[in-house]
Amino acid sequence: MKVIDFRKVGEKISQFRKDKNLSQDDLADRMYVSRQLVSKWENGMGVPKIDHIIDLCEILDVSFEELLCLNDGKETKE
Repeated sequence: MKVIDFRKVGEKISQFRKDKNLSQDDLADRMYVSRQLVSKWENGMGVPKIDHIIDLCEILDVSFEELLCLNDGKETKE
């Protein structure tokens, strides 16, 4: 069983958010959460709830596995 590293997940959230040209405020507004909560996720200081993870995947247009770094070390699509 693989353990999820939420610091790495936070880095991915930040990377994917920037790739979509979204600020933390933009992402927070689209998810109906605070900017501070997005910042906590990105800094690995907080863990998104499952419903937030699903929303993040939809907004950032990434797979669940990709967002949670479950593909790391495996061949991924580019």
